[in-house]
Amino acid sequence: ASAPLRDGEISRWRVKSATRLLPTHLSSPPLFSSHTHTLEENNPTSNPRETWSSRTAFLFASIGAAVGAFFVPYLFALFVVGIPLLLLEIAMGQFHQSGDVGVFGSIHTKLRGVGLASIMCGFFVTVYYVPLISWVVRGFVESFTGEMRSEWDDISGSEAVAYFYDEVIGMSTLGEDNKPTRIVFVNVIYLGLTWAIIGSCVAFGIKWTGRIAYITMGLPIVLLLVFLARAVTLPGASEGIQAYIGTWDMNILFDRPDVWSTAVSQIFFSLGVTFGVMTAFGSHCPRKSPAVENSIIIAVSNSAFSLISGFAVFGSLGYLKYYEGADSLDDVVKSGPSLLFGAYPSVLSTLPGGIYWVRLLFLNLFLLGIDSAFALTEAVLTVVKDTVIGRRVTNKQIVFGTTSLGFLCGIVYMTDAGLIFLDTVDFYVNFIMILIGFSKSFSAGWIYGMEEQIKVLGAKPVYAYIITTFGSIMVASLAWFGIRGDTTLWGFVVFGMTYGSGIYYIYRLLQEKMMEEPEKNWTMESLRYELTLRNVDNLKDTLADFVGPIPAIWAVLIKHVIPPVLLILFFNLAHAQTNELESEFGNYNGYATWPYQIIGVAVVFLACAVVLLGVFKPQLYECLSFDAEEGEHTITYVDAERGTTYKLEPDVVNETKAVVKEEEGSGYVKLEDEKGTASKPAAATTTAPSDKTIESSGYVELKDQKAGTTTSDEQVETNDYVEIPEKGRDVSPESSDEFVKIPKNIP
Repeated sequence: ASAPLRDGEISRWRVKSATRLLPTHLSSPPLFSSHTHTLEENNPTSNPRETWSSRTAFLFASIGAAVGAFFVPYLFALFVVGIPLLLLEIAMGQFHQSGDVGVFGSIHTKLRGVGLASIMCGFFVTVYYVPLISWVVRGFVESFTGEMRSEWDDISGSEAVAYFYDEVIGMSTLGEDNKPTRIVFVNVIYLGLTWAIIGSCVAFGIKWTGRIAYITMGLPIVLLLVFLARAVTLPGASEGIQAYIGTWDMNILFDRPDVWSTAVSQIFFSLGVTFGVMTAFGSHCPRKSPAVENSIIIAVSNSAFSLISGFAVFGSLGYLKYYEGADSLDDVVKSGPSLLFGAYPSVLSTLPGGIYWVRLLFLNLFLLGIDSAFALTEAVLTVVKDTVIGRRVTNKQIVFGTTSLGFLCGIVYMTDAGLIFLDTVDFYVNFIMILIGFSKSFSAGWIYGMEEQIKVLGAKPVYAYIITTFGSIMVASLAWFGIRGDTTLWGFVVFGMTYGSGIYYIYRLLQEKMMEEPEKNWTMESLRYELTLRNVDNLKDTLADFVGPIPAIWAVLIKHVIPPVLLILFFNLAHAQTNELESEFGNYNGYATWPYQIIGVAVVFLACAVVLLGVFKPQLYECLSFDAEEGEHTITYVDAERGTTYKLEPDVVNETKAVVKEEEGSGYVKLEDEKGTASKPAAATTTAPSDKTIESSGYVELKDQKAGTTTSDEQVETNDYVEIPEKGRDVSPESSDEFVKIPKNIP
């Protein structure tokens, strides 16, 4: 399975999805504690976010982005990892009305890199995915005009594969080293045509994309049912279906542990998570949309489509075995491109009117592929549009820039070695997806609310718990994957010893906390909850106030299951070896070091560098966050006691973007304009004219009714202030005297 390319055949290819065709010391200052964010509403008063034309359009577009592989082999990956992450992305995008960079930047400014890396991962996939679609487009066109028009009837699988590899992709000119020798210019034209179609469909906004999804997702469903009905009625179909669902080789789960990592990356591809797609799609949904229900519909639809696709494909392959008189399915089918471009078209060509069945196949693949391309492109567009620069240009200009960049980057796949480049980058993208999945779940489950945890418990228990959890996994993974031989038992022993030691240390710290603060009536149970679940439960409850009820198990999975599992699976994938017992990382499929392995490894390290730059140099990504300008401001109300933040709805304020800080005993609330310029008060209950511009050095002071004059810096004259009575409408989800309150008569 790891032999080099020979005779125009890609020897290893994981079928990704049907829509994708194939494819510190503890006492030191805490790294994430100084500016940890809680969830804030982020909805500018002007330039409102475009929404889907209907909920159905959102679901069709999302299913088109997610509809999955011919078979979902591991329910563990789907239910334990995939669906919770899908819900995280949709709910966070929906709550913040923002793309991945804005969403994870709202948790902490140091986490913008996580969102950016996710978008980069999706862009890497798009850049090699669109060339794959362009090959399908060429095959479809040449079924009408090319030399194969009259030769599709009763064509063999090997002939079909040879046609696609040698003629369509242009691999016939490759030498023994499989390095590129030329650009296939006709494919460059088809690449440009495909990008032009994608750009035309997304240039008019998300409403039009949703409407187009009715066709690009709806028609393939009809065509799939047609293929299924035809396949299961063919002679020999039952044998193929038996091979699909009746043969279970459980030994592979132990003999090839890397299949678990591959299964997770398969689910990520299938559901469209870790690419920024579902965050972008969720951001265009109304904030009260039922995120849990939508996530389940998308996931179930994906699985159903996958299952049905498997019946259609394997039923057809059973017929091909019968038709050719082969001894087994292995004699008539190979995985990957040979299945897509060889065996399946070969089956269809044997049917009456075979050329028309082949054309329907190409049309089906094009529609499914283009729908996923819309989704991957929309993730990039959403992040760009959420920046200051993005809001100064039109959607069409952003689309033109994105598609042009995608076209230029995709030319490398238009060489005669394009399929090898594609196969290589596709393999290394698996590492990025698992790392991003870990980073997203770690951000939501561990970084969110960390500052409040440190205030309550102190830094030592919080950081000790993180180090204990993930340090023990790393040590155990070293035993499992870094030492030759059967070290499974030793790995668990090492894990138990390191984790147990860390938990004992944390237990002692919590006991000290109870003795130091007897007035708070701490119990060990309450302290354990504060340490292990409080922060992620707060995240769940905050999201649920807007996106609907979220099951309690989701919080447990996001914090205590998904990050450790993905970390183990990353080490597992990195440990995968070739038949020559070399690490596949850097030696994938026996391809040459340059250019293939170097490009693949560079893709992984680039994604890691983007995340780390965000952690250590967060200011580099400030340009990617929306810095509201005059007329696009909201007001953030901070509850200093609870460490939570809320914002007024956009119709409450007009032109002030400022943070309201309630200073204890000061008798007034101060609004600090983040841009450091004078602000205009909103039209509210005020003793000053509503159009009065208050000249200040960077903030406007709002005083309560008890403070008749200014008390600080003489920023404003007496009575030029907005009144905030002590009793009025809560801006918080729950009633509390500790919150700043706003009168009901504010416009």
